[in-house]
Amino acid sequence: MNKAWLKKLLVLVMVSAVVSACSSSDDDDPDEWARVADFEGVPRSGAAGFTIGDYFYLTTGYGTNSNRFTDTWRYNPSQGTWTRMADFPGEARNNAVAFVAGGKGYVGLGTNSTVMFKDFYEYDPSADTWTRIADFQGGARYGAVAFTLNGMGYVGTGRDIDAQDYNDFYSYSPGTDAWTKVNSTPSKRSFAFSFVLGDLVYLGGGTNNNQNVSTFYTFDGTTWTEKEPLAGRDDDYTYNLVRLSPAAFVLDGHAYLACGLSSYNGSAVGTTWRYVVSGDYWEEHQYFGGSYRQQAVNFVLNGAAYVATGRNGTVPFDDMWRFIPNPW
Repeated sequence: MNKAWLKKLLVLVMVSAVVSACSSSDDDDPDEWARVADFEGVPRSGAAGFTIGDYFYLTTGYGTNSNRFTDTWRYNPSQGTWTRMADFPGEARNNAVAFVAGGKGYVGLGTNSTVMFKDFYEYDPSADTWTRIADFQGGARYGAVAFTLNGMGYVGTGRDIDAQDYNDFYSYSPGTDAWTKVNSTPSKRSFAFSFVLGDLVYLGGGTNNNQNVSTFYTFDGTTWTEKEPLAGRDDDYTYNLVRLSPAAFVLDGHAYLACGLSSYNGSAVGTTWRYVVSGDYWEEHQYFGGSYRQQAVNFVLNGAAYVATGRNGTVPFDDMWRFIPNPW
């Protein structure tokens, strides 16, 4: 090959490389996670949160040096602002649960490390007031889950002062201020996750007898149905979503799981996954944008999901991240 042809060949290779690089850059997906307004309270983990109307409310939690909190904050996503509201009236605590029913928020259970709580309180956003309601019938515990299904609040699982994990569930009726025992989930666990998708609740993850739980169930208010385990395989890859205290949320009809404490080495992870209902498996999205964490709060408003606070090891956080998934 003579020098003239060699020069032409090198030029073609360089042009091809430039075009390929530009094409690759153009195909890069935008970031799904973006940092937004920091939480204005003290950094914490294990807080309780609930959404009413156009606002998200955050209360209680655990900071550092055994500090627990009762302060309550309201987040306005349209303005990106946090506003201090009436304090939670119970004792300071962490790892409580929260749900919404009839336009009001309900917060209860939790621990201050020496005492487990079973008290519950109702929050009225129009009056910015708290009212104590009937104690949780299942007994004192922390690390439970709570959700709303068909206008009723449900609370279950969790751990008591003797490190016993539970699988019992109870429904709460705001009209009668009464708790009613419903069918227990088959597997005991604490620090699990739950989300409501359509007419079903999904429950998974957590720990029992110091072993991470991989079972995954749906619940229609009466019956628990087992799904594929959280460690599985689709046609392309294996996955393992067995973890403690992740952020679980539903956005635009799809469920997502982010962060949490890994089942592999007990470290916080930053992976984000979308649940494919039709195939009963999970697909990976972009990694969480901030420090990996567990025991964060999460909510969905105005077409976006948010993950705030949490901790990694002994370090609590006060940052907040917005998630808007790229089209798939």
